[in-house]
Parts: sequence; C-alpha cells; structure tokens
Amino acid sequence: MVYLSKYEEGMLRGDYGDAVARAMQVIVKVGEVLGADRLIEIETAHVAGVSYLTIGDPGLEYLEDLARSGVKFRVFTTVNPVGIDIVNAWNMDEEFVRKQWSVINALRSMGASLWLTCAPYEYLRLRPRTYHAWAESNAVAYVNAVHDAWTEKLPGPFVVLAALVGRVPRYGLYTIEGRVPTHVVRIRSDGAISNPLIAGLIGKRIAEVVSDGKPYLIIKVGSRAVIKQLLASYATYSPHAYAIIDGLTPNHRNYLDMADKPEKIELDASELIKDPIVKDGDFDAVFLGCPHYGLEEITAVINYVSSKGWRRARKPIYIATTTFVLRQLDPEIVTKLRSANVHLVLTTCPVVSPFLKSIGVSKVAVESVKQMYYLPKMVGIDYVSCHGIECLDAVFNE
Repeated sequence: MVYLSKYEEGMLRGDYGDAVARAMQVIVKVGEVLGADRLIEIETAHVAGVSYLTIGDPGLEYLEDLARSGVKFRVFTTVNPVGIDIVNAWNMDEEFVRKQWSVINALRSMGASLWLTCAPYEYLRLRPRTYHAWAESNAVAYVNAVHDAWTEKLPGPFVVLAALVGRVPRYGLYTIEGRVPTHVVRIRSDGAISNPLIAGLIGKRIAEVVSDGKPYLIIKVGSRAVIKQLLASYATYSPHAYAIIDGLTPNHRNYLDMADKPEKIELDASELIKDPIVKDGDFDAVFLGCPHYGLEEITAVINYVSSKGWRRARKPIYIATTTFVLRQLDPEIVTKLRSANVHLVLTTCPVVSPFLKSIGVSKVAVESVKQMYYLPKMVGIDYVSCHGIECLDAVFNE
C-alpha cells in the first residue's frame, strides 16, 4: 500500500483534471508493484524517447492527446535530443520533419523546456540528495555520480507522467539503502585517464564485471569530458546506471562507510586499450558528440583545427552539440569551422535520427563507446573507433 498525502489523493481523485488522475493511477500502481511505501516530490524531470524515429505515430498521438487536454508539467522538465536538427535541414524527409515538430510542439504546450540535449546536467545546478525523474541513461549516471542527485534510470513515458504529477515512487535509488555500494572497483593506470575511447571501454568493462551491482570507483580521470564518456558507456551496459566515484561524488566517503564487505575488483586500464589504425578509406565521416559536446569539448576541437591553419578536412566532421554552446561561439568561428568541413549538428543525435543516411553517410569514425553500441542497432550505421583526437588526425594529417 502506497501512502498518499491529501494533495496526492486529490490528484488521484481527479481534482486536478483527468490527465493528472490517469498519470497518478500509473505512478501509484507502479509504486505498489515496486514495494514503495510512499511517493516523493521531484525537483526536475528529463524526458527521453522523443524522436519520431523511435516513438512513431503511437507516441506522437499519445503526446498530442495529453497536450489537447491542457495538462501542464508540474516540475521543471527538459527534453532529450529529437530526430531532427531544428536549425539545419540536412536534406531530411519533409514528412519526418513535420511529425517531429508535432512531437516538439506537444511537449512545448505542456510546458517543457526544449533544450533537446542528452546532457542537461551541463546547464543545471543540482543539489546533492535531491530527487529527480530522468530517463536518459548517460544523464542518470552523471547526476548520480557527479552531483549525488537521486534518480532511477526511468522509461521515457513514465517520466512524462512523473513530470505531470511531480512525484515518483520511493524505491531503489530513491532510498539511501538502495544506494549502498556492493563493489569497490579500482582502475590501475599510468596517470589520469585522458582518452575518451579508453574511458568508454573502462565504463563498459565496469558494467560487465559488476552486473547489477553498484560500484564504488577508484579512478583518476583527466577532465569532465572524460567522465562523461566513462559514465555514458557504463550506463549503456548497466541496468541502473548508478556509480559512486571516489573523491568526486558528494558524500562519497559516507557511501563507502555504508558498504558491508563489498567485493573488491581491480582492472588494468592498459589491458583495455585498443590501438585502432584509422585510415581515411575506412569511413565516410567523423561523428563526435555522444553525449552532446559541451563548450569544453568544442573548444578543444576549435583549438585543434586552428593548429592546422583552418585548412579543410578531407572528410566531413559532424559534432552533435546544443544551442547553448552555439550561442556562446563567435559566429565567425562557426563559419571558419564550416569552411574547414567541421559542422555543428544541433538538437539531435545520430542514434535516434535518420540524419546520417540523409546526408549519404553509412560508416563513421567515432570515439564514443555508447555510439558503437547503438548506431548499428538503431539506425543501421557502421563505425570504426578512434582515440579521441585521432579521429581528427585521420582527416587532417597528410
């Protein structure tokens, strides 16, 4: 039996409209199934699964039905990448674009903040031990590990309902006992991990060795960009996307002290290093930005291209990023990047979009282990892997 406050009972009863009542019915039922004792109030929600490529007409109709009811999100709600770049056409099918805009407009009418990024954590200040309802796996891993902000790895449609009522069931990672580490995983390395591909391979391996356990990671990393790649890969292969990082996670020592005889595992980073020799003929384009590149990663690319004298890359480089980043860049720099065959792709992601096929790309060079998992499965795009800046070397070096 899930305890409800008077306000929550009112929502369930229909005092705030039929759409809210139906949402509460689902939230309460899920809570009962999961053994939750009560509901908890969330501060933010992040909705995923909003590309028309993945939800199709049934998902669009569902969102439009909610929008027509006039219901509004009760908490600050952000949205994952969609199936289109809302600024650039990229030769995409007009019918697909029209229906994707219908999805976007339905979410807008319910009060969503249309950031359209898988990395909302780059633009939010989340307080430790506050409650949230997020659906994007890399974002779930990041806010749990970097901010100690509490969220489960939730399905996209469930997050829509949670945002409508501002509540989630109290279970799992929403409880302190559900966040106790079961494994202590030490990563041996010569210095801090600075290579995004290696970081991703480490994240994948951690998920494999701990399975559904909850790892406490002892690892040296060189930058937040590397942490993003490690956690994005870990979240792809982990059922819950939860980890604690020694020296980084707020309250990390508190979590370690709660662990009762955790299993200890050591991994050697050098054993995970692949040495791909990426040749110009192996791929059609380079694609970076999974998760979406922030200003730190974009600045590194700008500095690299500048060091090459702004000459034109032999093959196109596409970088998924956000409108926030675009607004912080000098338009002249963006123009120079484009002239160098480096293109910023906004508000979308190649694993939930027909974007790559629409521009004639069938094989890409990537650094993201998460992309390596999803590209063939979701959109039928092949890949070769490359070590960070080596992705750019492959198209700039003589």
